[in-house]
This record gives sequence, C-alpha cells and structure tokens, in this order.
Amino acid sequence: MGGNPATPSKACQPCRVKRRKCDMLRPGCSQCKRANIECGGYRDSFSLRLRDQTSLAAQKVQKSRSAGSTGSTPDEKTETRSADAMTLVTFQKPSPSPESLAMGYFIHVYAPSSTFEYLAEPAVLIRDLPEDALLAPALLLFSQNWRYPQARSLAQKHYALALRATNQSLSSPDLATSDSTLLSVLLLSLFEALIFQGRSDPVNWNAHTQGAMELLRLRGEEQFQRDLGRRLYRHASLNIRTQCAQVGVQAPLSLSTLESSYLDCPRPREHQHTWLFGQIVNGIANFRARQHELSPSEIFQSLLRLDSALSKILTNLHQDEPFRSLDATTLQKPVCGFRGRIDQYPSFRAARTMNTMRIVRLFVIQMLDQALISISAQAEDMQPGLRARAHELVQTTAVDMILEILYSVAYILELYDKPNLSARSLIYCLSGVAVFRFTPADAKEYAVERLKFVGERYGFPQAIDSANMVLQVKELEDW
Repeated sequence: MGGNPATPSKACQPCRVKRRKCDMLRPGCSQCKRANIECGGYRDSFSLRLRDQTSLAAQKVQKSRSAGSTGSTPDEKTETRSADAMTLVTFQKPSPSPESLAMGYFIHVYAPSSTFEYLAEPAVLIRDLPEDALLAPALLLFSQNWRYPQARSLAQKHYALALRATNQSLSSPDLATSDSTLLSVLLLSLFEALIFQGRSDPVNWNAHTQGAMELLRLRGEEQFQRDLGRRLYRHASLNIRTQCAQVGVQAPLSLSTLESSYLDCPRPREHQHTWLFGQIVNGIANFRARQHELSPSEIFQSLLRLDSALSKILTNLHQDEPFRSLDATTLQKPVCGFRGRIDQYPSFRAARTMNTMRIVRLFVIQMLDQALISISAQAEDMQPGLRARAHELVQTTAVDMILEILYSVAYILELYDKPNLSARSLIYCLSGVAVFRFTPADAKEYAVERLKFVGERYGFPQAIDSANMVLQVKELEDW
C-alpha cells in the first residue's frame, strides 16, 4: 500500500494485512466484498492519533511544571497546582496503560464538550480528586469507543472502589459536603448512564441522582460562594430535574429554595442558558406531575409557555454560535446529508446543545399534540386561539425542529473529527425523531438508517435496539 509510512493506514484490517489498496466504501470495501469476507470497518484518524496526543499532553504538562518551578510568584504557583490537579498523577510519567489513555481522553476530549466541562479547565482545583470515580466512566468510554473489552472490566473494578470510597465519605459529616464527594456521585451517575442498555429501569442512575439531591441539601447556600460549587450545583440539579421529568413527579421544592440565593450570583452568558434550561426541565416535571389537575386551557397554556421559553433559548444560542449550510458538492468526500443539506456548527458542543434543546422542544410539542387529540375542541374553559397555536406548532414548528436535527447529523458523524465521541449524542435525538407521529416519512427513514449506522460503526447497542423498536412499531423505551 502506498502513502506516508509515518501516517497509520485508515484501511480495513483485511486490506492492511494483505497490503492492498482499500477503497473504504461503506458499509464495507469492494475488495472484501469480492473476496466474500467480513470487512470490519475502518479506523478514524482521531483514534489513530489518540496515543500520540496523550503523550504530547503529558510532555506539555511536564514542561509547564519545569518552567513554573523557577521564579514563580505565589499566585503563579497556585495556578500551577490547579493545573496539576486537573492533569492528575497519570500524566506525571507518560504510560501506554489503558488508565492513562482513558484519563487523557476523558479530561481533554470528552469533558470539554459535556456537562463535565469544568474538569478540563486548569483554574479548577478540586481537593482530593476522586481518581477511582474518574477512571470508572473514563475507562468505560475508552472501552466503548475503541472496543477494548479489557478496559471495561477495569472500569467496573474502579467503579466498585469508587462506590466504596464514596459511601465512606458519606458517613463523615465533613467529607459528605465536599466538592470531591459530590463530583464522585456525578461521575458514578455518568458510569451508570453509559453502561445502561435500556430494557430495564435505570435503578442505579436514579439512586445516584437522588443521592446528589441529598448532598445539595447538606451543602446549603455555602456551595454558591465559589465557582466550582455553583458549577457542581448546576450539573447535579439538572440531573435531578431530568429524572423528575422522566418519571412525571414534581421537582423538589428545596431546589427552588436553594436557588433563591443562587439568583444573586454572577453567571456568564453560557451558564445562563444552562440555568434557564434547568428551569424549563423543572417546568416539564411539574407539568407532568400536575397535568391531571389542570383544566384544558391550563394544559395548553402551560405547554405553550414551555415551548416559548425553549424557542427563546434556541434563538439566543443561534445568535451566540451560528451554524451555516454547506454545499455538499464542494466537499472532498461524499457525505450522507439529509435531503442534500449539511449544517456545519462552530463546535460539536454547539451542535449537541442545540439538538438537546430541539429534542426537548419536540417532546413538549408531542404533549401538545396528545392534548389536541384527547381534549375536545368544544371543551369547557377553552380559551380562543389556544388550539390554533398548538396546531401551528405541531404542523410547522415540529417539522422545522426535526429537519434542523437531521441537517446536523452529517456534521456530527462525518465532518467532526472525533466521531467516536460525537456519535453517541445522536442516539437520543434520532430515536425521538423516529417515533414522533408528526415526523415526515423520509425523515423517519433517515433517522432509523443513521441509528443503525451509529450502532454498527461505533458499537452502541442502544442505537440498534432503538432502530429495531421503530421498525417493529413499538413504543420507544425510556432511554
């Protein structure tokens, strides 16, 4: 095979072994098809570079330590210790072990585009960083994204150690309210979310989320006096409200009580979006809990208010991080865009955030659609115009949201350079799009096909299960 010998081949395994040119067609190359053998897929450039990038990150950290060790002011030394805390002991001596690679991936790649973004910021200092709790989801992600089964067993080992350490911390009044303990609970929740396959209740995830609520109560108003405390609160409270919205129970009133002091704290614009979204999820939880008590007009009014709030957040997000449509004919490789359109975003995080808002808005519109079907147009106490506004959302806005999600798929799967990371974010969105009553037929077909691709190419059984349930005309399970 030709090419630069310093650049690892992205060809399939059989072609690499035979040293023959691979045309890298999907789902399998022509050479393997002619030989009647299983192709096995291709390696992406990001996963090929991961080991080198991890070592490079370690070298940079060591160099910064050396530079900061001479002539540093007290403030500079504090900043160096903060950076050291977040780079962890795994980078003190570069190692090819699964733990070092998984931790490097988690801190430098996964965290910045997730709700754990604060872990990637050098200014964040967490005393007694919970290494086992960090390694559990980090190794599980590493195992899932690179199909490395040994890392999965290591992840379960570190999860057990982290669970034991967290339970010990919870028995101590001082340790129970520490940032490290709350972070451990959030990381354990992430592990449970990653390992959850559907087909059953996420019992362990629910337990960790309820535990986080107790910790927020214990931590009280003092947690809002520092930046990390506020960030951990935002993260944990959104998990709690999401759980309440899923099961249809009212969000804890103690969250609102705590937030009465939080409202006075300064919030950067991007954190305002997170806080506002948390309030919307809170509203969805409370609506589902009280729906049977509401009059027809109150049902429509509540849902229309939620939709209006989501529309405002989406407008602000688009102003802050606008996306643009690409001409597919100008791209260097064929890309599977929906209806020939591909929307490119300034970052994967922007795409993921907007799609999250869109799919939640679609679920609100779905509740409006159900209300239109179940509530008679002649119902008493029905204010004029409410049904018309709801109809417009179902018939027009819902389709717009579906199309915007699908126009982002090609960017997330094929143009973004870390598809192992980004593909997972599409499972929930595509699953929702595939089952909505108001989804156009070609959109449903594309969503199912992309779900299968994500499941088969990146090893996510949830995606394949979801696609199969849609094809079998079953109700989508609670993912």
